[in-house]
Amino acid sequence: MKLSVEWLKDYVDIDGDIQKLSDDLTMSGSEVEEIEKPFEKIKGVISAEIIDVKPHSNADNLNVCKVNDGSKTYTIVTSDKSVKINDFVAFGPADTASDVDGKIVRSVDMRGIKTDGMLFSLEELGLESHSNRVFRFEKPVPLGDDIVKIFDLDQTVFEIEITPNRPDCLSHIGLAREVATVNRKILKIPEVKVDIPRGNVSISIESKACLRYLAVRIDGITVKDSPLWLKKRLASVGLRAINNIADVTNYIMMETGHPVHAFDFDRIPSSKIVVKNAKGGEKFTALNSKTYTLEGGEVLITDGNQTLALAGVIGGKDSGITQSTKSILIEVATFDPVRTRKTSKELNLSTDASYRFERGIDPNDTLYVAKRIVEMILSLSGGKVVGMADLYPNPIKFTVVKLSNKKLSSYMSFTPDPQEVSYIFNALEMKVSKDQNDWTVEIPTFRQDISQDVDLIEEFARIHGFDNVSAVMSMPFIQGDKNAWWDFKNKMRFLSTSLGYFENVNYAFSDPKAKRLFGDTFKESPELLNPVSPEMSIMRPSLLINLIDALTYNVKHQESDVKFFEIGKVFEENHEFEKIAFVSTGKIEPLDYTDKRMESLLNFKGDLETIANYFHLDLDFTNAEITGFTAGRCGKIVLGGETIGLTGELAEDVTDFFDLDLPIYACEFDLEKMFKAIQIFEYKSASQYPVSFKDLSMFVQKGKFQTSEIIRIARTSSEYVRDVRVIDFYTGKGVPPESYSITIRITYGSMDRTLLDYEIDGSFSKLMELLESRGITLRKVR
Repeated sequence: MKLSVEWLKDYVDIDGDIQKLSDDLTMSGSEVEEIEKPFEKIKGVISAEIIDVKPHSNADNLNVCKVNDGSKTYTIVTSDKSVKINDFVAFGPADTASDVDGKIVRSVDMRGIKTDGMLFSLEELGLESHSNRVFRFEKPVPLGDDIVKIFDLDQTVFEIEITPNRPDCLSHIGLAREVATVNRKILKIPEVKVDIPRGNVSISIESKACLRYLAVRIDGITVKDSPLWLKKRLASVGLRAINNIADVTNYIMMETGHPVHAFDFDRIPSSKIVVKNAKGGEKFTALNSKTYTLEGGEVLITDGNQTLALAGVIGGKDSGITQSTKSILIEVATFDPVRTRKTSKELNLSTDASYRFERGIDPNDTLYVAKRIVEMILSLSGGKVVGMADLYPNPIKFTVVKLSNKKLSSYMSFTPDPQEVSYIFNALEMKVSKDQNDWTVEIPTFRQDISQDVDLIEEFARIHGFDNVSAVMSMPFIQGDKNAWWDFKNKMRFLSTSLGYFENVNYAFSDPKAKRLFGDTFKESPELLNPVSPEMSIMRPSLLINLIDALTYNVKHQESDVKFFEIGKVFEENHEFEKIAFVSTGKIEPLDYTDKRMESLLNFKGDLETIANYFHLDLDFTNAEITGFTAGRCGKIVLGGETIGLTGELAEDVTDFFDLDLPIYACEFDLEKMFKAIQIFEYKSASQYPVSFKDLSMFVQKGKFQTSEIIRIARTSSEYVRDVRVIDFYTGKGVPPESYSITIRITYGSMDRTLLDYEIDGSFSKLMELLESRGITLRKVR
């Protein structure tokens, strides 16, 4: 919303401090985002007089003028053939002057004659959408004066962010009410004295989405240019002048916040208005000259057959105002906000009118708005009011809200002065009365955001000033204690970051298309009733989808070495779980230029084992076919015989979906299950006696045995086994087909003595027998 400070002064007295005015609006809830000077780029344009006019010797459509600014005479070539001697014009000398967009005037050769500048039209000054001729003053003015000063264009405009619940502030009067209330000033709403006779206008409402419709017919009007003051006002808030009728409708919208529309009455074939819903498939050509195909359900303003306007959005080209218009029908209506927004979104057509109707218009200001616009049109275009019709099927009444003094004092942490409370509510145009303990407040219908007592407390607080409210603790401060679950997650974050992973915090919503790539790997999650976008329309069934998306974003921005993790909740239909997920790709050590190793499945698995080892947990990784992962390069994570997660390399269709062409390794497991498996370990001193090592190599058939199973057999083969580790893995020459070779190192020892050779050899022989009985071929004993 653009607010002209000069325009605002019509409704409330303002001190000269612009920054204070900005602060007052911001602190009361209407945030000033920017303070603008809309005409500040106009430089060096001055008043001048045409002292000579001659036809161009080499061009029939050009004139050569002599222009005097009071101190110097310039030669100007212009295409405006209507200029004449003694015209006072706006002149911009070459290389000095610039227009409203900051474009500097240059000296150019025009068919053999050099022009020393340019004669400005109101279009170049930003006061019209299109000008057919250069601007001329109606009467003589001093020469050489700055046009910015003559036109009073040194204006200040606020760009204000109006929250969706405050449509009453989408107008100069609405914001003037705020300023007046904060500064204890009087709000000056323009009085209307015109009487509008009823009758001679036919209206029919056939759509429930039309809440009120008022139409006024005026005959004998003259369509012409608007006066300069009106053009200047509209231009200051970003609207260019068109003609006096269209300009008045825009002026009234910016003044009152209620959009209005004018039809050429002679272009309404049946001379009546019928408001009805579109059936679907109708074609509609709007004022912007674009043709739209209607979906059905849109509210139409028609004459019974022909569509005249798209209600609440835009007028029709076939019923618009032209220079020959003599009779007009003024529409002041209120339409359903939801239906208006739906229409605007379906047709991808947003206008100043739809922006306001979508947020809610007060139907009870309709008669005032109608009188105000009729008064202005009669003043600027002449004419006579023929009649009016006003249909209001279900009048909206004000609501009454009670507010207890006790609750107001409790929320404010002090007892407000009753006179201040009464002043604030009355200044905001609420009727207020008070008994011993309660306030009874009638809420005006333009304040649709107020329905309960806490809304009134907010109104008092923002006008009283949040900065005037002392900071008082409303309840005892309670310090939470760190518990084991918090400590576990914090340690998990520390371990993950120490391994080179960066933590992500993503939205809890995911793309259902990405979820389908993983089939039944992840269970169905709840769908959102009103999603932000189709790509965020389900609650996330897994952390991996959004993590992969974050990884993709980084890769596309030339960060190809990525290691991310996230701790957060995932959702099923009736449950939610806290999990941790990892994704990784690129170099293992990107900061070490001598290390060329790339991320691999084994290295990624090693990171997970490092985390598990910290918590003294033995994770098993078992091969499994998992949708969304590459076959043979993925598996389940098992803890204590229970599956707690999955890991592996993402399948090609997943990387293709995210437009990735490099291997991505991913893992996700259940934090809660892992936490429950953690045991409390007591300190045990190291053995004072020496240990012995035995290495054992073997061939293992692929798919028949898991390495983790072999390690488990070794660990449980004897009470003297202290540790088992894989020290070598090999495939290639000398290894039977479909097999691989591994070497494990077994550490034997005792806490109370040195083991004898026969005890070690006996334990080792027992292990070999166990392995051979399982069909494993032993290679080397050491």
